[in-house]
Amino acid sequence: MTIKNQVNPYFAEKKLNKIEKSKLEKDGLLVGSEIEKFAKIGWENMDETDLKLRLKWYGMFWRPKTPGKFMLRLRIPNGVLTSNQIRVVASIVERYGENGSCDITTRQNLQLRGILLCDLPEILRRLREAGLSSIQSGFDNPRNVTGNPLAGIDPNEIVDTRPYTTKLQNFLTNNCEGNSEYSNLPRKWNTAVAGSKDNFLLHNDIVFHPVENNGVMGFSIWIGGILSPQMNAYAFPMNVWVLPDEICNILDTVIRLWRDNGEREKRTKGRFRMYLDEIGHEEFRSQVEKLYGTLTPDPGSIFENSPRSHFGINQQKQAGLYFAGIHVPVGRLTAEDLQDIATASLKYGNGEIRLTEDQNIIITGLTSEKVEELKTDTLLQRFPLAPSNISAGTVSCTGNTYCSFALTNTKDQALKAAKELDEELNLPEEIKVHWTGCPNTCGQAYMGAIGLTGTKAKNAEGVMGEGYTMTIGGSQGRNPTIGQIYRKAIPAAEIKTALKEVLISKFGATEKK
Repeated sequence: MTIKNQVNPYFAEKKLNKIEKSKLEKDGLLVGSEIEKFAKIGWENMDETDLKLRLKWYGMFWRPKTPGKFMLRLRIPNGVLTSNQIRVVASIVERYGENGSCDITTRQNLQLRGILLCDLPEILRRLREAGLSSIQSGFDNPRNVTGNPLAGIDPNEIVDTRPYTTKLQNFLTNNCEGNSEYSNLPRKWNTAVAGSKDNFLLHNDIVFHPVENNGVMGFSIWIGGILSPQMNAYAFPMNVWVLPDEICNILDTVIRLWRDNGEREKRTKGRFRMYLDEIGHEEFRSQVEKLYGTLTPDPGSIFENSPRSHFGINQQKQAGLYFAGIHVPVGRLTAEDLQDIATASLKYGNGEIRLTEDQNIIITGLTSEKVEELKTDTLLQRFPLAPSNISAGTVSCTGNTYCSFALTNTKDQALKAAKELDEELNLPEEIKVHWTGCPNTCGQAYMGAIGLTGTKAKNAEGVMGEGYTMTIGGSQGRNPTIGQIYRKAIPAAEIKTALKEVLISKFGATEKK
């Protein structure tokens, strides 16, 4: 495939911001042929735009907090990994000692930390051999395609999402070789495929939701989900239904309209939902129909139930087999953790691991005998099958330990608060508490029953420091809601107390005696 810059009349007619000019000057995919050279000359001698911008097209993120120690984001469609792939990731992380770690993201994905540029060619080769990739996993590209973490084993499954998430990823990335048709979007793009009625994915730009139409299984299309500093809203139905073999064609039509006409001068207005709202939802559907052809109306699809908890031992749809839902506190793993998880998946299951959007793991294919053995494994002392309700629902972004955008140390503060609150409170059921270090909301704060967004706040002595804006009321299911601001500028030192008050007053928690 020839990688080229995407040039169309839109770029000639509209003003472009600095980032757009850089992308037009040189497509990020073009640095792929230079990675060997970069590894030899070192990051200090690279062109600044290649270093800080274009390397993201290969998943390699310059981190100002840790100069020279990069973050590498992978692509793992549907969050499905083999034990061998986990071991490859573990060996990469292990190379960097205390600087190396691995985070499960809210897109069923992995981010590796501490990566050195000199190792990137070899890392990409090893990932490729293991069936993994990092291509187009960052910046203005289509991000990891998510789906049902229980795909293929779900007793409540409508469709197995794995073939569709893989098909969509291969389409968007040209089989992970790089696809210049989608390498210069106005902003990032999120795609998801639901497999059951409780797969809540309405925070994505496009969602394929399985539903029958006159006895034929296909997908209804939901569009426009967004979580951002400017706007937080769930996707809405486009009133379009397609057959399974049409999903790539309809996706292509939708993205092209936005790619060629979306905002490229004011970056804060570049997201797909903002374009939809600007031109009107019905007008956008009309434009899709002009390019795609006659559209079949949606027969009616809904997200019926609240998302299930995957924790504990649960029966698969295959008779006599079980899956184990295991809690990974705030999604952070060491090389040793990864190796131990890979070993457990082989020892007790079928050697497969699933990643969930709430940063946990699922081991599949356990027999009843192996279930009892797993329960005695020391791995569960680190990663329990039955976490307490506050810890179970805690989700966190990277935080300012590594991310220069984050205003707060989310992961450490989330871990500490969850542990202490679980010790102090009885909570009737799991509550989703989403922590995000900045308004970019990688931690999906507005989806949480309680959301915490990093900001600056004055402490009791009047000194400015880390703080949070608290939102409450985010929900998923039949009548989903976006969280609403409840309190602003809560000093980080007071956040546990603030959480405790809200859990008691709003969510039925009681003090332990």
